[in-house]
Amino acid sequence: MDAVTAVPVETSLMRTYRYVRLGIAATVVVIAASVGFAFADVGLLPSISAYYYTPAGDAFVAALVAASFGLFALSGRGVERNLLDAAALLAPLIAFIPTPMYPGGIPGVEATCPADTPCVPLEYRAAVGNGVSTYLVVGAILVIAALIIRRRQGLTWRQVAASILVSIAVLVAVFVAWTWAREWMLAVGHFAASGIFFLLIAAVAVWNAFPHPGDPLWVQPSRALAITNIVIAAAMVVDIVVVIAFIARGEIPDADVPPIFVCEFIALGLFMLFWLLQSAQKWRDPNPSLMAAGMV
Repeated sequence: MDAVTAVPVETSLMRTYRYVRLGIAATVVVIAASVGFAFADVGLLPSISAYYYTPAGDAFVAALVAASFGLFALSGRGVERNLLDAAALLAPLIAFIPTPMYPGGIPGVEATCPADTPCVPLEYRAAVGNGVSTYLVVGAILVIAALIIRRRQGLTWRQVAASILVSIAVLVAVFVAWTWAREWMLAVGHFAASGIFFLLIAAVAVWNAFPHPGDPLWVQPSRALAITNIVIAAAMVVDIVVVIAFIARGEIPDADVPPIFVCEFIALGLFMLFWLLQSAQKWRDPNPSLMAAGMV
């Protein structure tokens, strides 16, 4: 037997999952680098999300789509799987639906909006529509594929029901909102998807901080890592609450460094830190299967 075929199957799976976790963390580096390069052209904008309208936009969208793929591929088991699948569904919406902007708010960017109110400019709406439509088609295909895989692999409906039902609910909600409440979705879609996305990641962090006796192959974190996960989750929640408070006020305080930019920077940093720690915690996890042995 040669050296290649002698490698145990689980070694290949372990290596793949390591790369997926590290790849999810690396998407933050992509966003940060693209924003850094765009800074020379447009300066400091009110938020990281606003760089969608700059040369950083393509990298911004690509990174979020890649993160979505990574979260789906990683999946996990039980509750963790459901949370990650839900987060994976939201990441492309953050990418495809940009934050509203004020006309003239970004140097060199044309923007046609009613009056002086912030909006997704008319010049960008065709691209947004294309992205949302593609999202709905691909999402529907993935749901059908998941049902076929469930049948062929002999999985019970209980094992995949939550992920499938949540996926269908999100796709239906996006379709209804995009079809009959498009202006509302353009106004709040990015903020809503972003907020729920980070809250889901916070929930995953909490889930990973505690033991799970029902999963005999669970990789229990050290006490220090468990506490760190809780701190990351709490910081994410506080960060999102602060952003919501700013948006609800309707007026962002003037500052040399925009507060929304700072909040988004913190959220992305916490996201990257969590996945780096996950890579360390589960570096030798031998079982990335859908359900752990002994689980029902």
